[in-house]
This record gives sequence, structure tokens and C-alpha cells, in this order.
Amino acid sequence: MSKPILRINNLHKKFKDTEVLKGVSLTVDEGEVVVIIGPSGTGKSTLLRCINRLIEPDAGEIYLGDEKIEPGVSNLSKVRQRIGMVFQDFNLFNHLTALQNVAIGPIKVKKMDKKAALKLATQELERVGLADKANSYPAELSGGQKQRVAIARALAMDPEIMLFDEPTSALDPELIGEVLEVMKKLADAGMTMLVVSHEMGFAREAADRIVFLEDGVIVEMGPPEKIFNNPEKERTREFISKIARLHGKAQDVSGADLHD
Repeated sequence: MSKPILRINNLHKKFKDTEVLKGVSLTVDEGEVVVIIGPSGTGKSTLLRCINRLIEPDAGEIYLGDEKIEPGVSNLSKVRQRIGMVFQDFNLFNHLTALQNVAIGPIKVKKMDKKAALKLATQELERVGLADKANSYPAELSGGQKQRVAIARALAMDPEIMLFDEPTSALDPELIGEVLEVMKKLADAGMTMLVVSHEMGFAREAADRIVFLEDGVIVEMGPPEKIFNNPEKERTREFISKIARLHGKAQDVSGADLHD
């Protein structure tokens, strides 16, 4: 049986008077791809940011492997090295080339020899299909290319798990596919991934498990075929149907036609 890479136990987070996470518990096993879906503003991104402590949770426990992530106890920079994070808005250094953006983590954080780091960065850019853009600056790249550089940068740190926070939401529609393609390849290669996404096609194809999060609680989780075709909860069914309509797929979760 696969061992858990990430364990989240009874996580709570409040912003002022708004409770954003209300006791979320979730385990992600080694090599598993878990996709979190749900309406906007329901705590999905907050959950990811609590994992690597970009946001401090109010209560609950998070374990990475056997190590409990605790502020003041855990070495957070060491913890963050083990967790790759890909954001909506790329967060690249504009004054560095694609190659330098990917190499900077291994050089600065892992104290890797510069020559070795540049070789590694070249390999990671190849992995995301951007070997020919190594010497380009972010301003010279499309949104999809920037996001692929950001993925390569996270991979260069050799993380145990990759967190993706709506990685395609800032992209033009025609550029989304190239990023999802890279993510699918990573999933196929056995990378452990926790993905927040509105891309239902990706969720259906690449996920081992779908988590439907709404109002700070997990409403339902299960394999894609169950969540998309035969969810237990009425609310899950409603959400999937709405998304299907939105994307012009005239099917509700039971496969019935939605057009008149």
C-alpha cells in the first residue's frame, strides 16, 4: 500500500469573522493525484496555502511524511523545499531568463554548484517542452510558457508533492491545453499532486480522487467516475451539472441531455 505523503487533520482557518476552513481532513498518498473542485471562495486556495504555511491555520495538524509541520518547531524553509507550489500568476523573476528562473532555487536554497544547477534547469525545461526558450525572459513568453517555466522551477527542487493553485485560471483559453498536458505527463510519471482546478476534463482524466469542497468543508470525495457520474450528494450533482452546462457539455451527471 502507498504511504501517505500528506496528512491534513481537522484544519480550521478564519479571516476576521469569516470561517474559511471548517475542520478539513485529507490524506494524499505517494503517487496519487487529488483534484479539489468547488465554487470560488470556498477555501480551496486557502487550504493549499496552509499546507506550506504561506497562511497560518488557526487549528489542526498537517504532516508531511512523518514530520508534523509546526511553526517555530519545523524548519519551514526545509519543509517548503519538499513541497513544490505552482501559483495562478507564475511569480517568475522578470530580470532572469527562463533557465535562470529554474536554476535559482537549487543554487540559492540547495547550495548546488552553478554548473550542475544549470544542467538540471535545462533538463527541467526540456521536461516541460521549453528547451528552446531557455534564454528568453518572461516578457518574451506567453502565459502558458510562463506557467510551464514555473512548473519546471518547482520540479527543479525535487519535491515530494506538487501543489497547483488554479494553474490555468490566468491563461487565455487557447493556452490552457499546453499547461494541462505537462501536468498530465507529471501525473502519468507518478508525481504526487494536489491540484485546485476548475478544469473538469483534467480532473476526469488525471485524478485518482476528486474532492468537492464548499463553504470550508469537504462535501464529498471519491474517484472521478463516481463524482462525475454517480455522486452521493445532491449538492455535488448540482455543481457538476452547472459546470457541464457552463462548458457547453450538454450532459448532466446522469448523462441526460440538458438541452431542450
